[in-house]
Amino acid sequence: MQDAVQQRPATFGLLGFVLGVVSLVVILIQLSAFFEPQQKSSGAVIGEIAAEIKLSAARVLAGKPAPEAAPPKPDYGQIIAVAAMVVAGVAVMLGGIGLYRNEPHRLSYLAVGVGLSSIVMFYFFWLAVLICGAMLLVAIIKNLDSILA
Repeated sequence: MQDAVQQRPATFGLLGFVLGVVSLVVILIQLSAFFEPQQKSSGAVIGEIAAEIKLSAARVLAGKPAPEAAPPKPDYGQIIAVAAMVVAGVAVMLGGIGLYRNEPHRLSYLAVGVGLSSIVMFYFFWLAVLICGAMLLVAIIKNLDSILA
């Protein structure tokens, strides 16, 4: 009789793969929300800032104290991004644990790959945004003489 080889079920690899996919979906949703149209136009924001400066200057000249600033609204986008990165890291660790425990390798490799790809995609997106922002600033500064003239 042949000895039957006992294979462990891929519990850590499967759980890591599921967490990696969840992290990837959350990051994709958050990155797509980056391109949503802004609620206010830049002209309206600049006008509000100018009005605040004018009111602040009038208040200082009159000798009145500055009003207390309103508490800022909580930004859940950053919390969600950190949570997605943590979940991606947990997916990578669970995939590594699955590989260490000699579970079937396919799900463990997928867990590590999807977790790492979600982390890398998030950072490459922000790196691309920073590079484009720097290029935009350089173009504005180079053409500043024609803008002001």
